[in-house]
Amino acid sequence: EKRVMLMMFKNRVSAICGTHTHVGTDDLQIFENTAYLTDIGLTGCYDNVIGMDEKAPIKRATTGIGSHFEVPNSCKSILQMMVVDIEDGKAINSYKIKKYCNSSKLHISDAIII
Repeated sequence: EKRVMLMMFKNRVSAICGTHTHVGTDDLQIFENTAYLTDIGLTGCYDNVIGMDEKAPIKRATTGIGSHFEVPNSCKSILQMMVVDIEDGKAINSYKIKKYCNSSKLHISDAIII
């Protein structure tokens, strides 16, 4: 559905950025003046299951019985973002930044221009 949005609104909006699969995609691009990324990826805890304590997902996977997901009290975290340079309503450049809590290094991925 996100790619459909790009095809519907290319050259009419500056950016389209999807969320909520928790796993970031590697398809950052500028397509007909619109910056596009299918999924920015999780911002939060990355050393467990989709940012939640692993006990409930493990129980569900092994028994079929669901239970309430809990946010862990402490974890290793990640921050992910998409930056778009816009000129006259058109995306002219874009890049994605990942920052892990245990490192000062920024991981930067540039958009491809299609």
